[in-house]
Amino acid sequence: MEKTAEQEGRVSFSRRMGGHKDAIIAAVILIPMFSFWLVVSGFPTLFGFALGFFEWVGLADTPNFIWFDNFVSFFNNPVYTDALWRSIWLGGLVTAITLGAGFGAALLMNMPLFGKGFYRSIWYIPAVTATVATTQVFNIFLDSNNGVINNILKALGKDPIVWQYSVGWGIFWIVVYSVWKGVGGAALIWLAGLQSVDASLYEAAEMDGAGRFSKLLYVTMPGLKPIATYIVITNLIGAIQIYEQVLFITNGGPYGQTEVLVFRIYRDGFWDFNLGMAGASSLIMAIIVITATVLYYNWSTKSDKQTTIPIKPVNRSTKGGSSHVRNT
Repeated sequence: MEKTAEQEGRVSFSRRMGGHKDAIIAAVILIPMFSFWLVVSGFPTLFGFALGFFEWVGLADTPNFIWFDNFVSFFNNPVYTDALWRSIWLGGLVTAITLGAGFGAALLMNMPLFGKGFYRSIWYIPAVTATVATTQVFNIFLDSNNGVINNILKALGKDPIVWQYSVGWGIFWIVVYSVWKGVGGAALIWLAGLQSVDASLYEAAEMDGAGRFSKLLYVTMPGLKPIATYIVITNLIGAIQIYEQVLFITNGGPYGQTEVLVFRIYRDGFWDFNLGMAGASSLIMAIIVITATVLYYNWSTKSDKQTTIPIKPVNRSTKGGSSHVRNT
C-alpha cells in the first residue's frame, strides 16, 4: 500500500526532528567541554604565543609590539639555541631508549607467567607516580654528602661524586629517570599491540619454516607498525618537552649546561618575567613539535603502504613426494 503525501511528510518531519535532537544532545555535551578547554588551555596558549611578538619585561611594564625581534634574538642567542638543540637530541635519545626498553618489557609480559597481572602493574607504577615524589627519591640516592650511591662508593674506598657539578652525570641521570618514568606506559601499549597481531600469521610463518627471529622480524614488527607510530609520536612529544626532571634533579646546572628549552621558557616567564622571550620560545617549540610529528607520521604511513612480509616458502619432503607450501 503506497504512502500518501501526508504520511511521507510526517516521516520526513520526524527524521528531521530526530536529527535536530541528536545535534542538540551533541551540543549539550560538547559545548561545556570545549568552553572549559578554551578557558583553561586554549586561550592561555594563544595568548602565550601572541606574547612572542611583544617586548614585555616585568608585569608592571607596558607591552611594546616589536614584530619578530624576539624570534631573531632567539636564534642569535646561544643560550636559547643550545637549549633547543639539547631538547631535540635529549628527547630523541630518551624516546629511542624508552621504545626499546618498553618493547623488551612487553615481550616479557606477554609470556605465560604466573601472576603476570602483578608484574604489569609494577612496570606501570612509575608512570602514575608524581614526578615531585619520584625525583626526590632520586635526589636521596644522588645527594653529594649522604647519598646512597656516594655512601656505597665511600664504603668501597672510592671518592664521592658531586653529581650536580658534572654535565655528563647530570644528563645521564635525567635520561635514566625519564626512561624509568616512561617505559611502563610504552610497555603496556606494546603489549596491547603484541596481543592484537593475528595468530594465523604466526601459523603460516611456521608452516613456511620461519624461526622465532624471523617471525618477530617479518610478522610481529609489521603488525606493530601502527602501534609503533603512536608510541614514537607521543613519546617524542613528551621527551622533547622534558622539564620537571631538569628542574628537580639538576636545576639546569652546572652553569646552564643541562638546560632544555622548556626549562628556559619557565625561567624566562616566572623567574625573569621576560614574557616576550618566553612566548617566542613557546611558539618556536610548538612549531618544531608539530612539524616533527607531521613529518614522522607522513613517513610512517607512506612506508607502511610499501611494507610486505618477505617470508620465503620452504620445500618440504613427505612420504608421498615433495610438496610446496605457498606463502599466504
